[in-house]
Amino acid sequence: MKILFVTPGCFDKGGISRYSRYQISALRDLWGEGAVRVFSLLGQNCDSFEEDFKVHWSAGGIGMAAKVRFALRLAKEILLWRPDVVHVAHVNLSGLAWGLAHLSNAKTLLNTYGLEVWSGLSPDAALGLRKMQHVLSDCYYTACYLENEGLRPAKSTSVIWDCVDLDQFSPGGPSPVVLARYGIPDPELHFNLMTLGRLSFSAAHKGYERLLKAFAIVAPLYPQCRLIIAGKGDMCEELRRQAASLGVNDRVIFTGMVHDGDLADVYRAAHLFSLVSDRGLQRGEGIPLTPLEAMACGVPILVGNHDGSQEAVATGENGFVLDPFDLDAHAGIIGRLVADRELLHKLGVGATKRARQFFSYEDFREKNCELYTEIFKKEDCV
Repeated sequence: MKILFVTPGCFDKGGISRYSRYQISALRDLWGEGAVRVFSLLGQNCDSFEEDFKVHWSAGGIGMAAKVRFALRLAKEILLWRPDVVHVAHVNLSGLAWGLAHLSNAKTLLNTYGLEVWSGLSPDAALGLRKMQHVLSDCYYTACYLENEGLRPAKSTSVIWDCVDLDQFSPGGPSPVVLARYGIPDPELHFNLMTLGRLSFSAAHKGYERLLKAFAIVAPLYPQCRLIIAGKGDMCEELRRQAASLGVNDRVIFTGMVHDGDLADVYRAAHLFSLVSDRGLQRGEGIPLTPLEAMACGVPILVGNHDGSQEAVATGENGFVLDPFDLDAHAGIIGRLVADRELLHKLGVGATKRARQFFSYEDFREKNCELYTEIFKKEDCV
């Protein structure tokens, strides 16, 4: 088995890059490192993962010259290496990859996630999505969307949920050093409500502004409540302004960028994690990774009912699924969990259990093995 993995990038800290990294690692585990070559349009920069990750070749940018280099280098690789599979990590590269795959008669497989497929496809992306032999989604919501909208034939889309490194993300007490580094309140003295992600206007669908408003409803009733907004981006100053206008700026903590090695301790400092996203043009999630990571650390989660986020939750077992625009319901659940520590503990135990049952790397790797074995009928996984 020879797999050419084509991705727009696997160095940044976004969800698609993380999914790609886990998937590349799984394929290398299954068929050996030499059997998987990775071509990335984007290279590393100052915001990349701190941990190094091997790729075969990178164009180093998204300008026209970089895209031309990428296409030519990809064509050469397919002609000379002759992969069995061209695995494409984003629909925007699917038209190019589908066309070039014919050079070696390689089979084709495409990953899909969420907003990129319901926010308007370019002609080449629409062609690639239609022509790809096999399509994989990270959630059932997106798989159903593709088929219900006629973008793919019925029952033709496989689903493999994202995964979490359970060795890194597990329950426990947070490091006092990490709490101090990010200014996070002591969870023994406060109730810490948390969200974490890319704080940019392009990611506003993740619900940061709505969470501030829901928190402002709850805050006067529960003086011990604190809201931790972790991450960085061009929306930070606007969120600070809104916190001040809502009168809660003294109870909202902005941590700035969180280093990879500190993520687990940051999650462990939370009593409740919220990422209640909405869906629309350039808005929405597949199954977002941050709630899964929080859950693996024993933190109950709140997610939205507009997209694949809801698949992370078994309601009442590890968290709750909410209408993103029902701020009273959002505030009500927060208040309920502040007041009912027994329920909070039960949900925390359920969060860890669900993460281990459905979102382990080992399960993710096995499902990728089953998918490849079923589709390509090649060598058994080792």
